[in-house]
Amino acid sequence: LSGLSTLVALIPLAWHIRNGNTAAICLIVWITLFNFLSFSNAIIWGGSGFDIYTAWDGKIFCDIEIKIFIASGAGMVGSVAAIARNLARVMSHKVSVIKTKRARRRELAQDLLLCLGLPIWMMTMHYFVQPSRYLLLATTGCAPTIGDSWPSIPLILVWPPIISLVSAYYAGLVLARVHRYRQQFADILRSSNSGLTTSRFVRLFVLSLVLVVVNLPLTFYVFYRNLNRPWIIYNWDLVHGNDWSYILRIPSYDVVQFDRWISVGAGYILFFVFGMGSDALKMYRGWLDAIGLGKHL
Repeated sequence: LSGLSTLVALIPLAWHIRNGNTAAICLIVWITLFNFLSFSNAIIWGGSGFDIYTAWDGKIFCDIEIKIFIASGAGMVGSVAAIARNLARVMSHKVSVIKTKRARRRELAQDLLLCLGLPIWMMTMHYFVQPSRYLLLATTGCAPTIGDSWPSIPLILVWPPIISLVSAYYAGLVLARVHRYRQQFADILRSSNSGLTTSRFVRLFVLSLVLVVVNLPLTFYVFYRNLNRPWIIYNWDLVHGNDWSYILRIPSYDVVQFDRWISVGAGYILFFVFGMGSDALKMYRGWLDAIGLGKHL
């Protein structure tokens, strides 16, 4: 499922690259990365009769992979916030019809701050609260660890729910503005100089709204579960002590961590939202024409 989700997400990725939608490109890249690594892990550390205690320890591969997992989770949430924010800005009457280079650079920097800045922050800060190299679970594969000391909260745990709230705020703002300006909706889109048609706007908003509805309660649930455990005083020597390199192996009994399923579902949602529209069908026809098969359809 994760392998197929990786493949089908490449179709909307190609479409958004053609349209230069930075936030959507980042979202698809993060989801695709997450799914591809989940697929790889299931191949390496899964299967009938698999024994996690005698399997490859994943050194170097897992060290890199867990950082990507942490960055991808934050990147998905941040990219959704950037998409919703851009849609809310499009529906604002304050948008300039002609954007200067400076305005375009500022908007790009704001998108990248949400889509890449937060993942880089969490990927970097994770080392300071990383009590062991990583966990190794059957089927799930490599999994990051986060310490039980208070710096884990401001450095890592608090950011997903905060950004999810930001996403929900902008999604609500889009709904309010669409309702308020519903009579002028098409005119606002044309004058916004965003390159969005009504269909593209609706598809982006449906995608962001679905992911907000999923992410908002989920991030708060995970945050609550992490808070509802014993906390200890932070100690660098304790976090990075002599046992730091020990890799704990855990049998899964065919149970996969729930976060892996969320990214799999997101990949299919991407395809159904963007891979089945008229713009995507035109792109498919162009591909067929390029290889000489279009005339047969």
